[in-house]
Amino acid sequence: MPDRRYGLDSVTACFPDQAGLILRLCLSDPSFRSMCEEYALARNCLSRFEELGDAAHGTEIADYRSVIRALEGEIKRFVSRSA
Repeated sequence: MPDRRYGLDSVTACFPDQAGLILRLCLSDPSFRSMCEEYALARNCLSRFEELGDAAHGTEIADYRSVIRALEGEIKRFVSRSA
C-alpha cells in the first residue's frame, strides 16, 4: 500500500501502473512531491464539497475539478519524462 505521506495514495490511485516510479520521484524530487501533496489536498477538498451536496458550492466543486485535471496532466507529463 502506498505511503499516505505526500499524497501518494491519491496519486497512485490515479496512476496505478506507475506507483513505483511515483514513489521514487516523490522521495527524490521536491517539486514532484509538492505536486502530489497539492493533488491530494485538492481531491480531499473536492470530496468535502461534494459531500455537502449544496448547490451553493457548485463553483468550488467546478474549480477543484479543474485544478485536479490540471494537476493530473502535470503529474502525467512529469512521470512520462522520468520513465
